[in-house]
Amino acid sequence: MRRSPEEAAQTRRALLTAALEVFAERGYASATLAGIAERAGLTRGAVYHHFTDKAALYLATIAENWGEAAGPVWAHLEHPHLEPWERIRRFLVAFFTAFEHNATLRTTFAMSMQGGEFPELHVGLEDKRRVMDAWANQLTELLTAAGESGQGAAVAPESGAIAIIAAVNGVAATWLACPDLFSPAAQADALAHAILHGVLSAR
Repeated sequence: MRRSPEEAAQTRRALLTAALEVFAERGYASATLAGIAERAGLTRGAVYHHFTDKAALYLATIAENWGEAAGPVWAHLEHPHLEPWERIRRFLVAFFTAFEHNATLRTTFAMSMQGGEFPELHVGLEDKRRVMDAWANQLTELLTAAGESGQGAAVAPESGAIAIIAAVNGVAATWLACPDLFSPAAQADALAHAILHGVLSAR
């Protein structure tokens, strides 16, 4: 029986939701398509109808869930009526808050940090490199604009952008490894201040 486009979309969404849960619990190596299908309440054949293999499902899970979860956070960098520094500050606060409270954002971030040892994921994870490049370029543009308005950083815009990205990834990775150490959400303002102060005071 042929499914309607709406039914096919619902099945695909169910698989992506189940895959996010199973990959988070078991990791890429231990997760199975049968286990994901069972979690979704579907057959293994339904998985293969939408995804060629486990690698394709893993990469789609990252790409589609990340875009949905991270979109509102990254939107702060594009706010048309705020100064560049305030856009970055709001982005940092929003990221640290969402990272603790939004399981989808947290899980897709963790998944994107894995997979280096699996050759079948290498091509797909190039998408992560493109996202990182876009993020660096966006921050560089904001820091450049801040400099042109007389509110520049004490380092070159490109270096400031990399420092901000490294700090964000470092905070996230540290909390994933030691969740009892601190609360990213509770300290979001302080963390944002520390990161921006470092870029501003590096002279």
